[in-house]
Amino acid sequence: MLDTYNVVLLNSVRNFKRNVKSSPLLYFLFSTMMLFSTFLIGFLTLFFIRNEIPVDLNNVFFVVVFLFLLKGSYDFHNYFTKSEPVTYALSTQVSHFKILFEIFLVVFWLQLGLWVFLSSLCNVSFYFVGIELAYPVEYLKFSLGVVFASIAGSIFVLHYFSRNKYRLIPLGLIFIAIYQFNDIISLLILSIASFVYLLWSFNYCSDSYLYVGRTERKNEKAQMWLSTIKKAVFYKEIVILWRERILFSILISAVFMGIGAGYIARFGAGDLLPESLQALVSSISPESYAFFGIYALTIHGAVFISLSFFLNEENTVWLLRHVPVKMKDIVYGKMFAVFMPFLCSIPFVAYYSAFTSGESLVFLIWFLIFSFLAGIIICFPLGARYVGKKSDILLLYSISLLIFVVLGVAFSFNYFLRGMGDTKYYLYILAIVVELLFLFFVSVELTENSMAVKYRNIIN
Repeated sequence: MLDTYNVVLLNSVRNFKRNVKSSPLLYFLFSTMMLFSTFLIGFLTLFFIRNEIPVDLNNVFFVVVFLFLLKGSYDFHNYFTKSEPVTYALSTQVSHFKILFEIFLVVFWLQLGLWVFLSSLCNVSFYFVGIELAYPVEYLKFSLGVVFASIAGSIFVLHYFSRNKYRLIPLGLIFIAIYQFNDIISLLILSIASFVYLLWSFNYCSDSYLYVGRTERKNEKAQMWLSTIKKAVFYKEIVILWRERILFSILISAVFMGIGAGYIARFGAGDLLPESLQALVSSISPESYAFFGIYALTIHGAVFISLSFFLNEENTVWLLRHVPVKMKDIVYGKMFAVFMPFLCSIPFVAYYSAFTSGESLVFLIWFLIFSFLAGIIICFPLGARYVGKKSDILLLYSISLLIFVVLGVAFSFNYFLRGMGDTKYYLYILAIVVELLFLFFVSVELTENSMAVKYRNIIN
């Protein structure tokens, strides 16, 4: 009984222990960031209470549901959709329905355990800042939201990674219903309805298991220009970015973030924030909104893309390490491919400058280039170091925090350069040159050494 549940859970615990032993610094950074974020929420809550700033709990509720929806979808996709060992379980005489249900139980209890752990940390932070805890109804509502997110995430993965994506329509209707009716009774009813729909979806598990959408291969004559390893690797990574529509998403994000940041920098956030916060944000410089926009684009276009170039090689890294080509050429091909996400991010500068009449245009261009180079410099060695170690989410979160610190320091130095006249432009160029030298002579070398095969000399 619950054989699949026990095997998946035991394997998850073993992978976690193995990853912690092999990457202690990575998990330490992630744990530090999680504790810092939790206690920061407590201090922000105290600040809102003391300044009598109204907080809409519904907005907080939907944020929690969205985050756990992402986590539940990732876990179910990891434990079922792309898990090759599940093939053995599905080929036995055990019912597929039973196997899927037990995998869902693993996801469900992991989600619920994570919610209890994080909410307990948040309660501790509330206690230290002197906030009285008395919200049993709200806590029950948020817990039901986590339950629904676990169910909805599993349903989403089952039908999204299949040919019949139209089966997601009922799930979309349930989301609309929760947006309109999110009291406890409605949440309970909609969660039960989602659970029934999940049980029905288990009958179509074979549609999504190891599903890969295939496209028609191009004629070989169209690829004759791939005469070097750098061009071949560049072409391969760009094709993946184009096929997954990642370049299009970066372009759309750059446009909308440029419009949003430019609008707020030009007209202020008076229509978007309560009066109690308007005085607080009035002291924020317009360039600060550009900082957050470029930071988000850097995470999306440089950090996430650079890590995916290496983490996606989890099953093929052995081949890359044994083909008769220079590992440095492979690294250069991947590095040049990041130039395309950078081009897709340029509209942010254009739309932001359109609202601000071109003020700080040179700084924005420099800061965007500086941010992308910093993302590549940090992510390439770490991506090559942790490929195949199943710590991609932790790696992304940890590097995001590190990038925020680096860009924050670079942004703060801009205030000291304002009074230097034309000299600051030479300093901008010097910073880019230093980054390029560091990229080609340090980051690339570290990445190559991490990807290369290391043989041990054994003398009997």
